[in-house]
Amino acid sequence: MVCKEKNLVIERIDKNNILSIQSIQKVCEEPVWEASSLFHLLDKGSGYGYLAKKSRNTIGYILLRSLSNEEELLSLGVLKSNRRNGVAKRLFYEVERDVIKKNIYRIFLEVRVENNAAICFYKLIGFKKVKVLKNYYRADIGYEDGLLFSKVYFDDYKLS
Repeated sequence: MVCKEKNLVIERIDKNNILSIQSIQKVCEEPVWEASSLFHLLDKGSGYGYLAKKSRNTIGYILLRSLSNEEELLSLGVLKSNRRNGVAKRLFYEVERDVIKKNIYRIFLEVRVENNAAICFYKLIGFKKVKVLKNYYRADIGYEDGLLFSKVYFDDYKLS
């Protein structure tokens, strides 16, 4: 898929972007991270990510955490009016450039088993299901299963 969004600018997230991230999470009806949690992640928690901007307005973001030899994709959001135009893919490809430069073994993520749109997207960009995470997410009533996905970049990488 080619990015159909014209004038899309990708910028690295910094601590000044916390409100933009929270705003997208809220509009997308996703859990909104506390400002203190986002600040800590970006300041001391090995977190990083990118914003997608169109006409100076933030329309999407991707947020990750660097671990010793792998990255965890923590959150990805694109405003509904800008979905299915390649924005999430552009954000992810920006991350992939970092991963390859840093010789990272893999990216992994967890996703709710019922989040079919996200699951289809992750499969489209090369993620593979690793396993079912039983009762992983708290739901309105009880718990909901999650899925662990992974995308490996260096098969011969030895985990220490």
